[in-house]
Amino acid sequence: MKWHDELVYSKKSHRKVALLPKPSAQLAEFIGIMLGDGGIHTPWQATISLNWLSDKEYAEYIVDLCIKLFAIKPSVYKRKTRNTAVIRLSNTNVVEHIISLGLHRGNKLQQGLRIPSWIMEKKAYKIACLRGLVDTDGCIYIHKHRIKNKEYKNIGLTFTSYSPELIVQVAEILAELKIMPHITNRHRDVYLYRADAVAKYLELVGTSNPRISSVYNSWKGG
Repeated sequence: MKWHDELVYSKKSHRKVALLPKPSAQLAEFIGIMLGDGGIHTPWQATISLNWLSDKEYAEYIVDLCIKLFAIKPSVYKRKTRNTAVIRLSNTNVVEHIISLGLHRGNKLQQGLRIPSWIMEKKAYKIACLRGLVDTDGCIYIHKHRIKNKEYKNIGLTFTSYSPELIVQVAEILAELKIMPHITNRHRDVYLYRADAVAKYLELVGTSNPRISSVYNSWKGG
């Protein structure tokens, strides 16, 4: 995949013919990615912003996913002043389509950030959307501590959002999968504290982001 230091795309690229996919697990995962790190600020463009140091491989996955779903290759560029990769999907029809599927143009939080109802009605869609959410706004972490001079490494998973409604939806999906979630008092974080809960999450939900799987594999191997 070619990375640009500045955005490069044709002025007429947003008028090109694109696929407008029907509901599917792949589309639900894309919606989860957009709910996490995505945004729509113009009638013709959707963007996804990632850390290009830690999420470079994941950015390539998202580009491939967009091609499969919409038959359009997004533009990708790095911000010069930040370690940020911006994926831009420029097509008016695609933007209108994903808005019709429950995304919002403008400030996501002010307009109500939540998983669309068509996703919440089907288990496979909920799982895929959850994967997209955690792959963008979540992480697996290793917590080290000592007891009687012996070091222990515990593993956990966290998902963060400023939308209390989205936090509750994520917790509900995890509970339906028999994975015990913990919501912080401020209702901005969902945690999985136990190693068996993290393992079950990766078994049932999985991840498309190597950043997340690499932390778990490192903990398991160490």
